Amino acid sequence: MNLNSRSAFIAVGLMVNLLLLIRSLILMTALNYAELGLIALVQSTVLVIGMLHFGLLNGGYRLLCHAKDRYRQRIIDLAYSVFAIVAGLIALALIATAIALDDTELRLIAALTALGGIATLLRSWMTNEMVAAGKLASANVISALATLASLAALPFLSVHPALIATGSIVLHPIVFVLLAMMSGAVLRPRSLRFKKRLLKLVMRIGTVVFVAGLTVQLNTQMDRWFVTTELGLEQLGRLYLTFLFVTLFQMFPTLLQQAFLPRIVQAWRDKRVPELRGELRNYLLLVIAYCIAAALAVWLLAPLLVELVLPEYLADLRWVNLLLPGLIAFTIAAGFTFVFFTVVDFTWYIAAFITGSLATVIALGTALTGAYALDLDSVIILRGAIYAMMGALLVLGWWRMTRRFPEFRLLG
Repeated sequence: MNLNSRSAFIAVGLMVNLLLLIRSLILMTALNYAELGLIALVQSTVLVIGMLHFGLLNGGYRLLCHAKDRYRQRIIDLAYSVFAIVAGLIALALIATAIALDDTELRLIAALTALGGIATLLRSWMTNEMVAAGKLASANVISALATLASLAALPFLSVHPALIATGSIVLHPIVFVLLAMMSGAVLRPRSLRFKKRLLKLVMRIGTVVFVAGLTVQLNTQMDRWFVTTELGLEQLGRLYLTFLFVTLFQMFPTLLQQAFLPRIVQAWRDKRVPELRGELRNYLLLVIAYCIAAALAVWLLAPLLVELVLPEYLADLRWVNLLLPGLIAFTIAAGFTFVFFTVVDFTWYIAAFITGSLATVIALGTALTGAYALDLDSVIILRGAIYAMMGALLVLGWWRMTRRFPEFRLLG
């Protein structure tokens, strides 16, 4: 994976996210706050379902980075065996949800959400598979086409706003999966089977990362359900701009991590320490520069742009500004986590995320008992503080790990 291919992968990823931003802006003009709150719940549920890989996504990707053809096919077969079980469980949950709901439109939204969640899980796996195989051009084209398909549903928003908005959201992962399969950019499973030894290896590598990622989504879910139950669906809708910003803000660092990890793993495996440190420094410098640019854009340009495009949401920028410092601290700290993924030791990684989850549960749980009240400002300030705390623990973990693996120090 050379520099040009990585740059193209990141550039196309940013273009896709720009199109998704346009989609979100259209939704914000077409939907009211209550409908936006519902869409926020749909999006978070899709993300949680997409996280139900139980470590396979992380462990399998780590192995795919250096797997040969035959071994790669065994990993693929294992992956789709797990995905089939997850899809079955989601189908059962959907049936129970449909029985509990008494509104046809809500049932359709629930069905689309379940389908979109499963497709998101497959899309994440397929993206990792293509990146590990160096097929960045294929990943770029497929992602761009899937995004355009997602936008194609928007002209019909006036028919059933919430239903069509949900359809637009889930079309992206669904079309991505179909195109990836039909184009041959990813391997298809040859059989659904479990190899116990391979399963144990994948889970040993990936389970801890899965738990950490799941805690992040659960944190988000707890925030959203707290706001929904305590403050109302409309108040959740007022945070839609903040949710949108967080999603877009994290896309670039995520793309960078996907592009840099294979080279870092290979450099460490081959004991090319200068190259390893160079990759680590380059990643961190790019993320710091990005965070500075993003902060300046939010503080200087965002008020002008929001007032121009969505003036009714100008007051909602307040919560973006409250969250930004903690989010930046966490994003920069994530640049130190390559050591955990490379040497496959996630002790500090999981400790940081579990600590964040416990802090969220204690703070929100105490508020639910009536000990104190939390408004939107308080919820967002809490989330920003927890981001910063988790970031500090990640950096501390990196510092402790470099005692055993000095090659991951930024300076030799």
